[in-house]
Amino acid sequence: MCYLKGFADSQRKQFECLNDFFKKTVLVFVLFGIVFAHADIHKKKGTKAEIPALDQSVTTLLEAPLTGSGFFRYFLPLPPDETVNACGTSVVLTSETIPGYSNLIWNDGSTGTTFTATSSGTYWWQVTGSNIVTNGDFSSGNSGFTSSYSMPSSCSGCCCGILSNEGTYGVNTNPHNLHTNFTSMGDHTSGTGKMLIVNGASVANVTVWKENITIQPNTNYVFSVWATSVTSSNPAILQFSINGSPLGTVSLSSSLADGTWQYFTTVWNSGSTSGSVPIALVNQNTATSGNDFAIDDIVFAPVYRQNIIVNLNPIPVLTLSGPNNGCNSYDITQTINGYDPNTYIYTYTDPSGQTVTDPQNITQSGTYTITEQNKSTGCQSQPKTTTVTITPSPPQPSINSF
Repeated sequence: MCYLKGFADSQRKQFECLNDFFKKTVLVFVLFGIVFAHADIHKKKGTKAEIPALDQSVTTLLEAPLTGSGFFRYFLPLPPDETVNACGTSVVLTSETIPGYSNLIWNDGSTGTTFTATSSGTYWWQVTGSNIVTNGDFSSGNSGFTSSYSMPSSCSGCCCGILSNEGTYGVNTNPHNLHTNFTSMGDHTSGTGKMLIVNGASVANVTVWKENITIQPNTNYVFSVWATSVTSSNPAILQFSINGSPLGTVSLSSSLADGTWQYFTTVWNSGSTSGSVPIALVNQNTATSGNDFAIDDIVFAPVYRQNIIVNLNPIPVLTLSGPNNGCNSYDITQTINGYDPNTYIYTYTDPSGQTVTDPQNITQSGTYTITEQNKSTGCQSQPKTTTVTITPSPPQPSINSF
């Protein structure tokens, strides 16, 4: 597999890489021409930092390695947070389609293309690329991973099955098959497939599952797992680990029934790390009673996550007094309860639908419409109407001299 990463390698390697790209797709030739247009390659050799910034679309394609099928696999950076300012008590958020990524999920676990936010806060949706983990669903049994736990083939004199002792694991279609006190249940993938079944160790920092995977630098990955307790006491405390560094700890819920699959996920950026690194799951619960669990559908994949910061602002509520009467003219701002021109912009229309330019001196009788808009949030009230009657002043009596 060949990568074109902003011409960071020597010129010789650049053209070796380019040659491989030509063999795979004509598209890269076009992209390479774009790069030449953006970066004066004849004058600027060396590191990526020396080349002027490229358009985002070009950078995205150039940093995408080719898969065996000849198509691009996208490794995208996390996008900047998006801010949504909305008026009212809810707003509908919409995800995007990212080429090469699938399995859309929102922060609450829903999978629709839209999500309704009902309070201010930070929400996210994400899509993932291909899973790098081998045998993450354990359909191939005890292969593709290592464990510091032991996998017994038998347990002579044991009370309850081959997983009677702490610090043991097995791969099976039903936890009850390996320990008679474990709940009877199906796997997460299909309900009939295999899963990793564990009798938790009595010492901390023992690796339950580990696999070496190849990662790319400056790439965001999602590390996720489905897990469930198979006995009711002392639920497992699982910790994600990448390259020996813990990524945080999550605990199985004690309020859920045994066999209820729970989803745990974290996002990790590789930074300058690349090549083959170990990813692992460690159980930090050391209780000898209980502390039994099952794991399934482990995923480590490039991820595109969009954070959305939602600010929900109240819609102004405009109330008017009336009907109102004026002699020759009328100041219609007097009809507004709580009139506050420092906070709100008021719009007035007359009975014919024309904008009133001097609301403090209207001279026409009829029904007027007023709206109120918050200067800070831009939120606007529903239009309200009020009736104004203008009475002409009576004529002044004339004074005659005798």
